[in-house]
Amino acid sequence: MFWKIRCEDAPEESGHAPEGRFVLHRHVDSGGEHLDLRLECGDHLKGWRIDAAELGEEAWATEKAPHPVRWLDHDGDAHRMDSGTYAWARSGRDGGDLLLFSGDGCRRVSVSRAEELPVEAARAIADTIREHEVEPSEVAALIVDGVTARQRATERLCGLGRELDGEAFDDVVWRKTLVGLTLEEIHGQLRSFELRFDVMHPPLPVSRPDSDGDGIQGARSDQALAIVRD
Repeated sequence: MFWKIRCEDAPEESGHAPEGRFVLHRHVDSGGEHLDLRLECGDHLKGWRIDAAELGEEAWATEKAPHPVRWLDHDGDAHRMDSGTYAWARSGRDGGDLLLFSGDGCRRVSVSRAEELPVEAARAIADTIREHEVEPSEVAALIVDGVTARQRATERLCGLGRELDGEAFDDVVWRKTLVGLTLEEIHGQLRSFELRFDVMHPPLPVSRPDSDGDGIQGARSDQALAIVRD
């Protein structure tokens, strides 16, 4: 499960009794640099692995497995960035607002559940990565490229359709139709429009003979023959 976490300084808030202790570690492992925010919950710690080097701007996070409470006083190979007590100002199944009290004052951490991909979509992406031997780090850029390519093909097709058919071209219907097609299928439709456009407006040849009269053409022919004879 993925979460989004955002932190900001907050004025000291009263009326929230501490619910336990917390510790914030900065850690580097095989997955890279990240933050570990751990909250004391009875006889264990729960919390999040946060994809950031500092608490501040919104960052992605994943839930951590329960850890022993000794981590409240033990740092191991991690760097302790903050510790103190915490309280929930608001909490629910989809997140809430967490107050962190320490020597640096009070900070409000907003935690919200991130929208997850349906299982079918996640499985399809994973299968595509394996089939095409794509690095996971490249997936986001490839998705952007695909969306951009679809948009450009759609805009070109609709532009040609309006040019060819005028008011008879139903832009809304065509856009709805193209949404359900693959990029290859969209290009197939686009090619048919391009062929119609080329018939209506034949492309100019790459080169054309001079149209300055037979005199010039004849003179140039004579020059060419003279060069050949020489």
